[in-house]
Amino acid sequence: MTGDGVPSPTPTRRRLLAGVGTALAAATAGCGYVPGGGDLAWEESIRTGGLAFADKRFHLPAGDRLVTVTNQSGRTYDFEDEVWREVSNAAVSVLTSDGTVETVDETARQVAGAPAVADDAVFLPLEGARLTAIDLPDAGSVASGSSADPVRWQVDIGSRLASESGGDEKSTDGRDETGPSLRAVRASDVLAVAVGTRGIAAVDAETGDPLFAVPDLWAGADGAGGPGDAAQRVAVDAETAWAFAPGAASSAAGGTRPAIVGFNRRGDRRGERTVDAATEWLVALDGTAVAAAPGESLVGYDGGLDRRFALDVSAPERRPSGVAATEGRLYCARGRTLTAVDIAAGEIAFERSDLPSDHLAVDATGAYVAENSGGFNDPTRGRMVALGSGGSMRWEAPFPDEIEPRALFAIGGRLVAVERENAYAFRAAPGERWSPL
Repeated sequence: MTGDGVPSPTPTRRRLLAGVGTALAAATAGCGYVPGGGDLAWEESIRTGGLAFADKRFHLPAGDRLVTVTNQSGRTYDFEDEVWREVSNAAVSVLTSDGTVETVDETARQVAGAPAVADDAVFLPLEGARLTAIDLPDAGSVASGSSADPVRWQVDIGSRLASESGGDEKSTDGRDETGPSLRAVRASDVLAVAVGTRGIAAVDAETGDPLFAVPDLWAGADGAGGPGDAAQRVAVDAETAWAFAPGAASSAAGGTRPAIVGFNRRGDRRGERTVDAATEWLVALDGTAVAAAPGESLVGYDGGLDRRFALDVSAPERRPSGVAATEGRLYCARGRTLTAVDIAAGEIAFERSDLPSDHLAVDATGAYVAENSGGFNDPTRGRMVALGSGGSMRWEAPFPDEIEPRALFAIGGRLVAVERENAYAFRAAPGERWSPL
């Protein structure tokens, strides 16, 4: 029992082992032990929302923080009014590299598609075609518990995508709405672009002021998952929004060929380039738009959509998540093969085909790949591998027993494995571990 009469929680086996390991490392500091890559640093719960159920989670790395957006529903207790309330909303929380968790805000509606992080804010595509920007606290504000209103702006953007035919939707604040739904948002420090099922609408990332809209960019597209997923067709870099348009929506070759189109802040087409009809995804980085069809080559274009490079790489089926913006690197994982592309040089930095295939995370030092254990009758043990910028192995370590991560992220010198409602942080820097003096 603690001094205030509240029962002390029973520590989990992993938390106990982490504490024992930390104490042992401290006790043997004079014996030559240096914490090494893959050592467990801490374990924390990332659950938010009290008694409400988590319907879906999105995790977004942002420098030395991991942003989690959770759709939640159910009943929760309002201690101020002393009543039970039904909730159906989205909670935004931040996990720092030292294991501190803070709920930043809760929206009035649930998230309808993939959010984005840029300019120290998270941009949320909410139900009812509402786009909301929420400022993220820095590490110091998280530790001190800042009370400032985090909402930067919110915009009902459905009217700007009004040519989309949408079904009836009921918002979580009780109003019936008819109109388009949002599939995702892409953002930079200056642009936030809402992605609808058939088009896009851009606002100023700082103020939320409307900039331009192209509501019929994908006329006739269903916007559903898999091939033709609208969220994969849009990328944002600085003041340019890039989009893949089918033949009917492009002006290339008389509107008969699909194309990549670049839009500036005013909505003017700054460039257009015909591409392979099988092209499925776009990524923009350092003024270069990279496009690919699954299994085909990676092709990079400059701001005017002149071809910069075409690399003989088997492109992944889905839009790559491994973007190290500070290093100008794009990491593409396909099975056990990881390819690192140097965007500035327009060449392959390295490629390896002997790596774990389940998870990928990147930071300024390189890439991290991991795989879960093999399960029943499979002796494969879950492991993590850290690679340097040239592709050399920096360290390799097994996951502690019973940890089966669903996602992997690199934040602030920690490799964070997320397993349901828990996060486990491992040291990302290599070390000496045991060595005699």
